[in-house]
Amino acid sequence: MLKIRVQGLPEEVAEFADALEAVGCVLELSEPYANRGWSRYVRVYIDAQKPAADPGSLAKKEGRAMSENEDVPLPDEELEWRREAERIAEMRRRARLRCPACGRAVADTVDEAREACLRDGLWHEGDDRVILCPSCKRERDEARERAHRVALEERRAALAAAAKEPVPRVEGPLPKTIVLDTETTGLHGWSDHLLTVGIVDGDGAEVASFKICPPAECCEWPEAERVNGIAPADTVAWPAIEDVRPELQRILDAAETVIGYNVGFDLEFLRHAGVALPDCEYVDVMALFAPVFGLRDDFHGGWRWQTLATAAAYVGHDWGAEGPHDALADCRATLAVLRWLEAHEGEEVGRREQGARRAAAWRRLDAAEAAKM
Repeated sequence: MLKIRVQGLPEEVAEFADALEAVGCVLELSEPYANRGWSRYVRVYIDAQKPAADPGSLAKKEGRAMSENEDVPLPDEELEWRREAERIAEMRRRARLRCPACGRAVADTVDEAREACLRDGLWHEGDDRVILCPSCKRERDEARERAHRVALEERRAALAAAAKEPVPRVEGPLPKTIVLDTETTGLHGWSDHLLTVGIVDGDGAEVASFKICPPAECCEWPEAERVNGIAPADTVAWPAIEDVRPELQRILDAAETVIGYNVGFDLEFLRHAGVALPDCEYVDVMALFAPVFGLRDDFHGGWRWQTLATAAAYVGHDWGAEGPHDALADCRATLAVLRWLEAHEGEEVGRREQGARRAAAWRRLDAAEAAKM
């Protein structure tokens, strides 16, 4: 059995996998995994068996079915199995090129479908198995635009009627070492907005927890809502960033060390929100934890970054009743990972022990997911 890793554009990977299935090579095919960042490439992993020998393929072209031994015809059941595999592969190829909304064939090949969409100033879905024809895609986009306008009007009305909550103010001396975390409406500071900012000191005690209402134009964030659980209706009474910024700036200006998990992400949002970043020490716990977890990133080079949930599971952090994707809870988890790294600094761990620790972390993550269900 062969294990094959295929990487490329979604349509290229799908066509290659279909070709392997057509000749009966594929034993198991994984789901496509998107590459990190802005890359459109995806990866699939294939368990494959050795294909039929060339003489058999030549015999098939000549209209006769032969096995690897050129003198012996293929058994009827194997020949029928191969024909069925080719039929299924052809059905899958044609299904990818048929509009799921109206059933009309978009093109004969994926490349032709892409060119047709580009000529109309449109683009097909990210999943190459769902290619809308230009007219259906235009209708869908218009329906989405109408729904967005309705949501925008409703949000503006709700913001105008809501009484704003006061901004919390920190009393007493401000800490020199802080851990901060943010929850946002998306992944890009230049286009998305802050929702919450949590800050704790070097001992894990809460310093401040700011709730921030995005501008009215930002009326929905479904993907982020599925992660952090913050809905647009939850934010209508929260203060705007203009009201929160002075107190947030005061805390940051007093800090000599700022700690975070993927801290660059949080700093990008703060900078685009008009917060001046102080000239102090910044500690990114994600970068410190990656070599300890010990998985290489062959595509980008270096060590593969891990989520905060994975890091917390690795060090045995107890989330308590809060759970991840709460700004304050994430701050405390980040601090727990950092303290564990400091306590185990210089420790020599063999590959077997490192693998056992990773496996234990994954088991804890699986148990936590099972407990939610």
